[in-house]
Amino acid sequence: MLVSAVNVAYLTINCPIDLSGDEAQYWDWSRRLDYSYYSKGPAVAFVIRAGAAVFGETMPGVRLPAILLFAATLAGIYSLTLVLFRSDRLALGATGLACLSPIMIYLSAAMTIDAPMIACWTFATLFAAAALFRDRSWAWGGVSAAIGVGFLAKYSALLWFVGLLAYFVCMRAPIRLWARGAAAAVGALVFTTPVIVWNINHGWVGARHVAKQTGAEEGRFSLLRPVEMLGTQVGVVGPTIAAVIIAAVVWVIRRRRVSSQSPPDKLAELFLLCIGAPFFILTWVVSFFAKVQANWPAPAYITLIILAAAFVGELRRGANWKRWRGWVYATIIIGIGAHVVMRDTSFLIPPARALGLSDKHASRLDALAELRGWEELGRRVGEEQVRLGPDALILCDHYQQTALMAFYVPHRPRTFHAGTYFTNAQRMNQYSLWPDMDLSRPELRGRNAIYVGKGGPLPDPLPLAFERYEKLPEVPVQVHGVTVATFKLWRLYGFKGLHRPEEGGGF
Repeated sequence: MLVSAVNVAYLTINCPIDLSGDEAQYWDWSRRLDYSYYSKGPAVAFVIRAGAAVFGETMPGVRLPAILLFAATLAGIYSLTLVLFRSDRLALGATGLACLSPIMIYLSAAMTIDAPMIACWTFATLFAAAALFRDRSWAWGGVSAAIGVGFLAKYSALLWFVGLLAYFVCMRAPIRLWARGAAAAVGALVFTTPVIVWNINHGWVGARHVAKQTGAEEGRFSLLRPVEMLGTQVGVVGPTIAAVIIAAVVWVIRRRRVSSQSPPDKLAELFLLCIGAPFFILTWVVSFFAKVQANWPAPAYITLIILAAAFVGELRRGANWKRWRGWVYATIIIGIGAHVVMRDTSFLIPPARALGLSDKHASRLDALAELRGWEELGRRVGEEQVRLGPDALILCDHYQQTALMAFYVPHRPRTFHAGTYFTNAQRMNQYSLWPDMDLSRPELRGRNAIYVGKGGPLPDPLPLAFERYEKLPEVPVQVHGVTVATFKLWRLYGFKGLHRPEEGGGF
């Protein structure tokens, strides 16, 4: 596919960005394969390990599996549309529309938990459509497997069954469909076993993390966050695509009551709405109690984009096409523009400076600034590690920074997350659970270290945890002559040991 070819070229030919913190974290997990992890299931680590085994321990090697998974997602969208509407033209249109959405452009090359989860979500919907609309009873097993594997990537995959439940209620499904849907759900639950066992063995830390992320644990009610979430989603899915989706949803809702005896096209439209809308609504409800990340509602758009394509197809056959064709043309133009802009936003800096913006304000226009400079920083840290001795520790102030240094420092050493040892300790993460990452271990004492930070002085209690220390020159990340990020480095001599605050603090 064209999108996949463009992404491969983008990643392998002078790519302007490095791995994100999440991608590096999952890569570091993949070096220690397990049946689950602190905040996620094991699927993403196994996918990255497979990619690295085939394509190498490189940035493209980490991300190429995402390209393959996105290609599979597009194939699933095409097949799903074809099963539901028996139209090659509509299937091609739905696939093309998906390629024009900013969130899908992002997912097409970012190796995060969303890539395998959304591919599984798409194929679960395809299997369900085959079972419901083509009477392929075997396909319910495919639903179980797809959602089960999707859960191992991202726990919210199980919410797919809420959409199926909504569809059964709306179309007044017969008992036999309820029974098959329930059996599929039970089959999917079998895949939760490794995650549950892992949580039992680790004090349910993963479950508590999810509860905190979703606001179930001490969530604070807010009326502003839901508004912000909706505004963000307009940008994430694309403003014109969002408008067409809203119109398509209204179009389906205004139809007469649908039952199991309704025409197939009407049932197909209801099916698409029910699989996507409940997930979006549930995510929106969570936003009242916790901050919702921009990518969380992404699975909902798989079927909602197909529904939007079906709506446009209906418009083309009616008198209202002239009113809507401008939106369609604008969607194509904006989508193509997004493909260009999202790959390197630094091109905005020179014209901003020419218009008189300060370097500080111009640097904020680079939305990809957080993905720059890590390879250069890794080389600099590697040089310091050689200077301080082969057993010198690499300490970082944040878990994502820790993972990025593990990837970009030459020879890919083990790195340590120091943030959980600070006076104002950061939250637990996977590094907190690995015994050999514990900075209180006696065998680490006496070693030198290099500390990587992004702002402020050397955090407490690090000054007391070493015999002496010295600040090094800062490492700026420059794009078009403008500094978009700055890293701070310290040399630390004679490690005395550290304990986390909950363990008594101090050194």
